[in-house]
Amino acid sequence: MPRCRAYIESLGTISAAGVGLKQLRRSLFAPSRNYLQIRRNLCERPVPVGAVNDAWLGAAHLPRTARLIDACLLQMPDLARRIAQTGAHRCAVVLGSSTSGMPEVEAAMQMRADTGKLPEDFCIRTLNLNEPAGFIADRFGIRGPVYTISNACASGAMAILSGIELLESGLSDLVIAGGVDSLSRFTTSGFAALEAVSDAPCAPFSRERRGINLGEGGALVVLVREKTKKSFMAVAGGFETCDAHHISAPDPTGSGAQRAMLGALADAALSAAEIDLISAHGTGTVHNDQMEALAAGRIFGKNVPLASYKRLTGHTLAGAGALQAAIAAAHLTENPTGRLAANASNHPADPELPAWVLEEPRELGRPVKTVLANAFAFGGSNASIVFGAL
Repeated sequence: MPRCRAYIESLGTISAAGVGLKQLRRSLFAPSRNYLQIRRNLCERPVPVGAVNDAWLGAAHLPRTARLIDACLLQMPDLARRIAQTGAHRCAVVLGSSTSGMPEVEAAMQMRADTGKLPEDFCIRTLNLNEPAGFIADRFGIRGPVYTISNACASGAMAILSGIELLESGLSDLVIAGGVDSLSRFTTSGFAALEAVSDAPCAPFSRERRGINLGEGGALVVLVREKTKKSFMAVAGGFETCDAHHISAPDPTGSGAQRAMLGALADAALSAAEIDLISAHGTGTVHNDQMEALAAGRIFGKNVPLASYKRLTGHTLAGAGALQAAIAAAHLTENPTGRLAANASNHPADPELPAWVLEEPRELGRPVKTVLANAFAFGGSNASIVFGAL
């Protein structure tokens, strides 16, 4: 078993691929895996997105991001008791966020344009990036550190690593960490302006890849320092880098991504050969997939399978790195034969990529032991985490 920096004893997840770990696992291994919807109101043209079914959400009075968080928290029925047992002052919240209340602000601004008035209950605080973390803290009366990491698409992964640092520093004994974002016209139109949005379901690591599909959702995990009866997965190691190559384009050499993966392996005290699956960032853009495959190929060759699942969920922005924890858990738990979900694409893998793209489901014949998960972001921000089975 790899070394362990922290244990995960509870997890909640929601995305277009389903609510909860069981639904996500079924979606990952389903023969037909298309959960995207065409939306016409998010940019100037119809685009596929990973939208969460409204029927999965309660608390209609809350902002949509809070409703997504609420759906994750409902999967942790013992959390309030656990916080009380630990002590509210010894608990923390670290959340990745990039859209926060953007959907509600967009609706309010549209109403103002149409009628000259804002909604009576409108509050600009909804847009604050700290509101999702504050929502969780207020729900449970948490009095320890509560803060947000907003580092684009690496935010959720970085929040998990930051939460581990709170445990290791002795500042907290229990941390709720992760990331959740909701769909908005602002972000979809922004990516469309960068010519990064695909008009068809994305095809990560294929020669036909044309861009991303945005999505909403993410995951929350409860991190603890010591193993408990409820612990079901370990965070074996992680590492962050920033190559600062460009404000939006990835470094074509993949050097920052490579250093992040190598750092995560070293932190987990593992060799490349001890990784069972690379859960790739794999957005489906030409340049991101090229650089990630280059970086992975230099470390793992074609000896460790690599797969992206963003065609199932859409790219959930700040939620993406946290959603990787749920994808890892789907492989590391309740999986005695070691099934590995295939790369989600409706096209064959690009043969010019120097990595082993897993085109068909595979069985190891034993439980999965380790998953290395990537999250790469604007500005050259990179995070890799190794999750391990218990």
